[in-house]
Amino acid sequence: MNSWLEVSLTVDGELAEAVAEVLARFAPGGVAVESGVAYRHDEDEGTPSGAVCVRAYLPMDEKTEETRHKLEEALYYLGMIQPLPAPVFEPIADQNWMEAWKEHYQPIPISKRLIIVPAWLESPDEKRIPIKIDPGMAFGTGTHPTTQLCLELLENLFEANSPLVTRPTSLIDIGCGSGILSIAALKLGANFA
Repeated sequence: MNSWLEVSLTVDGELAEAVAEVLARFAPGGVAVESGVAYRHDEDEGTPSGAVCVRAYLPMDEKTEETRHKLEEALYYLGMIQPLPAPVFEPIADQNWMEAWKEHYQPIPISKRLIIVPAWLESPDEKRIPIKIDPGMAFGTGTHPTTQLCLELLENLFEANSPLVTRPTSLIDIGCGSGILSIAALKLGANFA
């Protein structure tokens, strides 16, 4: 298994793009720019404000030390324009990233009766109706507030004491993700979804 050398710098949002450009020259796998703050313009466009962490991963091989030296030199010259913090280098063991993310994905209780459960786990709450999905990259994993609100609305529509004269028997999920709303509707009592 390969291992990697992570290089990271926490810089002001104004410098993030320039630092990312330098790191991209040396990191074949790309660069990650992590901002935990709001952008300066509406709709997340423009330059992030506040501290931004820029990360890249260098493959650990016979050229790692040479690449690290060249990277530090390029950052030194960029730092002559505007001071930069020293880069932080940390060895990272390679993992099966396609599976590792699953460790952090847990069941999500929704409303009074529903719980979204990843396909590889069992439902921790037998009193709730489980919606088993493979979250992957699709929209409709249940983590977005709009999905949760739609699921709550569906639950209310299918409650036994619903103020509706007639409960719906069929629904259409016009989303473009996992089909989570259709699955919930069927589990709550719809004949067709």
